[in-house]
This record gives sequence, C-alpha cells and structure tokens, in this order.
Amino acid sequence: MTFKPHRLIIRLPNWVGDVVMATPALVSIRKGWPDVDITLMGKQKARLLLEGLSLWDDYLTFDRHGQQSGTFNFLKVAGYLRQRQFDMGLILPNSLSAALLFTLGGVKRRVGYNRHGRRVFLTHPVPVPRNGKRFVPVPMVTYYLRLVENIGVKPILSSPVLVVDPKDAAWAADRWELIRNHHRPLVAVTPGAAYGPSKQWIPEYFARVSDMLQEQLGAHIIFLPGPGEESLMDRILKSCKMMPEILPPSETPLNRLKAVIQCCDLLLTNDTGPRHIAVALLRPVVVLMGPTDPRYTAVALEHTLILRKDLSCSPCMLKSCPRDHACMTQLTPTEVYKACEHVLLERGVSKSSCDSSVTGR
Repeated sequence: MTFKPHRLIIRLPNWVGDVVMATPALVSIRKGWPDVDITLMGKQKARLLLEGLSLWDDYLTFDRHGQQSGTFNFLKVAGYLRQRQFDMGLILPNSLSAALLFTLGGVKRRVGYNRHGRRVFLTHPVPVPRNGKRFVPVPMVTYYLRLVENIGVKPILSSPVLVVDPKDAAWAADRWELIRNHHRPLVAVTPGAAYGPSKQWIPEYFARVSDMLQEQLGAHIIFLPGPGEESLMDRILKSCKMMPEILPPSETPLNRLKAVIQCCDLLLTNDTGPRHIAVALLRPVVVLMGPTDPRYTAVALEHTLILRKDLSCSPCMLKSCPRDHACMTQLTPTEVYKACEHVLLERGVSKSSCDSSVTGR
C-alpha cells in the first residue's frame, strides 16, 4: 500500500511482552511518518510502558470489557472512532474483535493479518507466514514489522526499546543505594505469569534459588509479584529460609517496574512480560521457558540466557498443563542457580548497575 494517512490509529497488543516487541514497529512508523497524526489505542499499562518514546499524538485507553476506570466500552469507542474519522487503522493483535471494532468505527483502511476469520473486516489483509498450509512461527518483532512494511513504512529498528523516566530511575537508585554501596548484586525475580499456570516455575524452586543466591553470592533479592499473585507469593515465602524483599504490584506500576529492572544486575523470570522489558533495557535476564515456542521471541537475545527442556510435548502453548508439567518441574533449582551465578560472575557481581540515568537507544 502506498497511501499515506492523515490520521492513523494503531490498536496495540494486549499482553505486556507483545507491546514491548511491537516497539520497533511503532518507532519506525513515528520516525517514518513524523507529520501523521497518530493515535495509539490500548490498555493503560501499555501507556505506562511506552511513555518516553514519543510515539503518539493521542492515546486512547481502551478495555473492551470496560473493566478499568476511565476506559471506553466496545460500542462507545466505536462511536468515538467515527467522530475522529481515521483514514487508516493498523491492527497489531490477531483478534476478531479488534478488526470488528475498526469496521464499526468507520476506519477507512484497515490493515491486519488475515487470521481467525476476520478477512471480511479488513480492507488490506496481510497474509501470515506459511510453509504450504502450515503457519510458521516467527519472532513477534518481525511479525509486527511486516505489517509496517505493508503500509509503506521502512523499518528502522530491529530490537525492542523502552525508556525509563528520570524520576523513576532516581526513585530506584535511592531505594537501593545502600545495597549498591556495599557492592551486593541486585536480582529481581518475577515468579508469576499472566498467561496461565503452565508458564510458572515451581514456587518452592523459586524460594530455593532465592536462598542460594543470598547464601552463596550475598545477593539482594527483590520479588516482583503481579496483580492477583498473593497466594503464589505466600507459597514462595513459606519455603524461604532467608527473607527476600517483596515489592507488591501496588508499588510497581509499569513505569516503576521498568526502573527496578533497569536498576538490577539480573532478572530471573518466567517467559512473561518483564522478560521483554529487560531485553528492551539491555539488562541480563535468565528465562525459565516451559510451554511456549522460543521462535516467537528469538530476537535481541544478546543479554538473555534461556533455560528450557526439549520435551516431546513442548512447546504446547497451553495455559494449563494437562499432564505432569515436566517442562518446568525438570528445571531444577541447582540448574537455575548455576545459570544466575554464571550471568552475575560474567558481569562482575561486585559492580551494581543501579544509577539514575535514562535508558534507551
């Protein structure tokens, strides 16, 4: 397509990790079309995540179920889109509802992948990568950049990027100044996974690794549970011999979560959103990968160490394991500790990276 719009609306992905992996596409559009009026539409947490990148002229906070304060419901936002008279809409998620909403909203040119029976709602359907009739998984960064190329914008970035606000960076630096001054490694741990329990490593295993990092390396451990993960955190703490620091989600909205991850020497995480935040901020990360397909995230792995068991049932991409969860139970605490130790020693555990600078590319 060679048409350049006056008013463009981009529907953001729902998952935190996908939003991060969409940043090369978003930056390419903003830089390629600096004079186009761009509206991003997505959840409030996505706005916190993307702040500092100067990607939009307007941000429409949207939850189609109307669950968040200050958000529009499905029909109201369709009316709002009609009032704005967008002449192009780029639909990053694969959902049928996203394409339907842009159709009801009168968006003239609707660009998205031709998936899940939504061809009738797209004026410019983009074919998905296939090998014959089989869908071929590609990195999500590449997946989104192909949409950018289809609207006539040249990709200028191939790796995710985020920016930490100086106020948030200063907050993190001040909070852990004493730890930094004593040259103790800072290790953040995100034990949950919003996608489902199949992505979660064993709580008691997290407790054991936390103890080992403190006992063997003198590390300061910061657990970062997500919303609704109180019971998960309780299970971990009951098995801990040495108490870590806990930062509840009320203290770590995504703007501050970025600052915490930037501040730390290592992030230990399941294959979930914070992993991609660490990648975008060039922070070392050890990823415990179970049911997910590594091909979707095989980009910008210079600072990433992935631990994964190559089993006959994996990757299944299921939210809950119908079997014995072997892809996660077979990742032992000792194996994970050794991986964390390797990354920290490679970086030099006596040198913390915590500072109050802005991070970005």
